[in-house]
Amino acid sequence: MKIFINAKTDVVCGSVAAALESLDAEFVFCYDDAQAALYADCSAIIVSTPLRSEFGLNFVAEASQKTSAPIIILARADIAEDVQSRIKFTGAFVLAKPFPKSLLAQTIKMALVAKENINRLEQEKAELKGQLDDVKTIDRAKCCLIEYLNLTEKQAHRHIQKLAMDTRRTQREIAEDILRTYSGMTNV
Repeated sequence: MKIFINAKTDVVCGSVAAALESLDAEFVFCYDDAQAALYADCSAIIVSTPLRSEFGLNFVAEASQKTSAPIIILARADIAEDVQSRIKFTGAFVLAKPFPKSLLAQTIKMALVAKENINRLEQEKAELKGQLDDVKTIDRAKCCLIEYLNLTEKQAHRHIQKLAMDTRRTQREIAEDILRTYSGMTNV
């Protein structure tokens, strides 16, 4: 696991890394905003606010758009709630300073689990969207068969199934062929 730490100084980066010694992770330190793009292949991002040139929320917003790594923001306790409300659109976690060392490691572990769950749900969503698109295309093709060949809905469904089995293609591919043939559609 590689953890990106962005802080004002190398001392702050080192103290954050020391709090995470139990994770057996590789660390990438950044205390110069010009090197901030080094987080690209990291498993998690930690931002200890404030940074040198800005508070750190712009960096968090940019990083959340460019990576799927979970982001943890370390902010003073008196402003942590305000920081959370300002960056809630990024999905970043805010941890109020000071905190016990073990809490940071635990937060990273929970953030990684949450990100895995989100990625799994997004993959399932994409698969379901694909299946729904297949059903829509097949239904439109059945409507064409009903209209142009005077088939019943059941006969049209069976016709698409049989063509798919006979030609060893998917029902969606058959449906797209039918739509091109009977609807004159060029872009299915």
